[in-house]
Amino acid sequence: MTIDQRLQYENQGFLHLPGLIPPALVERVRRAFDAAAAHYYDEWKTLVAQGKANPSFFDIPDILDQDDAFVELVDLPGLLPVLLGAVGADIQLNHTHARVFPPGKTFTAPWHSDLAEVIGIDLAHSLNFFVKVHFYFEDLLPNQGCLAFLPGTHRLPRDYPRPRIEDIEHSPAVVKIVPKAGDCVLFNTHCLHMALDNTSPKTRKSLIYAYSHFWVKNYANGVPRDLEKYATNRLRRQMFGVEEEGVSYFDQRYDAEGKTGDDSPWHSASRRLLSKIRRATSITRH
Repeated sequence: MTIDQRLQYENQGFLHLPGLIPPALVERVRRAFDAAAAHYYDEWKTLVAQGKANPSFFDIPDILDQDDAFVELVDLPGLLPVLLGAVGADIQLNHTHARVFPPGKTFTAPWHSDLAEVIGIDLAHSLNFFVKVHFYFEDLLPNQGCLAFLPGTHRLPRDYPRPRIEDIEHSPAVVKIVPKAGDCVLFNTHCLHMALDNTSPKTRKSLIYAYSHFWVKNYANGVPRDLEKYATNRLRRQMFGVEEEGVSYFDQRYDAEGKTGDDSPWHSASRRLLSKIRRATSITRH
């Protein structure tokens, strides 16, 4: 993370990172996303008709299992230094969404924090707790459901009253990001944000990967089924919640090459117990 990026991230709460995804990978992701969306579209419409799904958008399930291209984004080389700066060396992929947002009103709450219900963390003073990255593989129109932020609001307390902004497009308090194919948008998920209405004739497509610390329980959709295929190095193992042998659970660090950690009997037993718990819960699929 450069000095400019760190200043912007810590003071405004978000970063627009243009052209970070290589063009060849952009095209692979676009094709794979469209194929997966087409595969699940009819199922979504059926669930909507039954009143079991939101008619405003749908998420492709278990996106990491749909194509290798989606796994490559997890630790994208151009993004990794920024992620490490935003979260820390104990980073882990927490969950994923592959979101399809057809034309219509927004499905998000106005100016919300994703962590509003999280307790036990002083969010206003925990700038490196939780981040999301939106990956874009198509150009967006200015009225195509773009992300908008209220800069600096990640430093407000959890119970701070949510503002009402009548004219979002012209408010000096609002920053709207109109991304191009290959762009990434990284943000502190406590920063007040929303997806704007999609009044264009085009569907908005985006990949959303959330990152936090190794000690935060991850979701099933943040772990690919075929770990043997994808967890091939220390970074990937850590990203997918696989503990490094001989390193205590709270000491997992990507930058700790050669560090053996505390190998006491208590730590060994706790690692075995945590492994059993994780197998039974956090990566159990619905």
